[in-house]
Amino acid sequence: MSAYDKLEAASRQYEEVCVLTGAAEVDLFTPLTRQPLTANELTAQCQTDLRATITVLNALTALGYLNRIDCGTDDPRYEVAEGFKELLDINSHKNSFIPMLRHRMNCLRNWSQLSTTLKTGKPAERIASMLGAEEDFRSFVLAMNSIGISFVEQLADEMQKAGLLNFKCMLDVGGASGTYTLTFLKRNPKAQAILFDRPAAVQEAEKRFARSEFSGKVRFISGDFETDTLPGGADFAWVSAIIHQFDNAKSQALYKNVYQALESGGTIAVRDFVMDSTHTKPAAGTLFAINMLIGTAAGKCYDFDEIRCDLEAAGFRDVRFAIPAGTMSAVVTAKK
Repeated sequence: MSAYDKLEAASRQYEEVCVLTGAAEVDLFTPLTRQPLTANELTAQCQTDLRATITVLNALTALGYLNRIDCGTDDPRYEVAEGFKELLDINSHKNSFIPMLRHRMNCLRNWSQLSTTLKTGKPAERIASMLGAEEDFRSFVLAMNSIGISFVEQLADEMQKAGLLNFKCMLDVGGASGTYTLTFLKRNPKAQAILFDRPAAVQEAEKRFARSEFSGKVRFISGDFETDTLPGGADFAWVSAIIHQFDNAKSQALYKNVYQALESGGTIAVRDFVMDSTHTKPAAGTLFAINMLIGTAAGKCYDFDEIRCDLEAAGFRDVRFAIPAGTMSAVVTAKK
């Protein structure tokens, strides 16, 4: 590929993303997972503009997400293509990718302001979707579940091999809808767990665990780990995809909060991108660092030495790079 072709291809990547995320925000997909519908019928259900809806439906068909059924009329029907139906159904909470698409649209609103951040050094102005800030946060919580279930079993295998799942009680800090809590308990069914997060996230977790065999093994506690004292009683703390939101001082404060909550001899496991010393690898981490640049006041992706220093400043010892990875599933552990 020539330099021109590389730039041309890269500069148009937003197009397909915007088609998907825009359709997800107004939920064009869910009605089409139920039955084939014409553009007129779909417009009536979703309260969208007819011309805009037809244009987007045709693009989604060309991209392979929908099928068009002509039926020999000028008013064709559309349906979600095979393989995408569960993923594009907002009511399929376990596997629905709609929350992630909505979250990506919120990210797009931030990323479009990167040039301003480059000039000012300040994060992008947060712009709520048409669904509102509360629904945006719910989309984020469910999106983390959506992405988590895609790799959590493999991560649990690696955690088990590393001897990290032999805990008596797990504290899931910022546990969202409980993807990791549920998976880790399945590997260690005699254990207990405490899930700590904001009220909206805890509500999603409570609904999820009410339908599981571990409903009586988890305590759900609402709070903010930046300002509230974490609950005690755990010998294993799971801090997953959190520290990238913070600078070193806030990371240390979080670690100190976890340190005070853990039982003596307990383990903290920090899951996140772990960069090399140049902060240019892994490549995915460099792009995520930009996501933090435009989305937070001081967030970043850390290298191992930075994580180690912050953990030791909080009182932890025996810091180890337990699970190396080129993704956000790298894990660093330490002991109290």
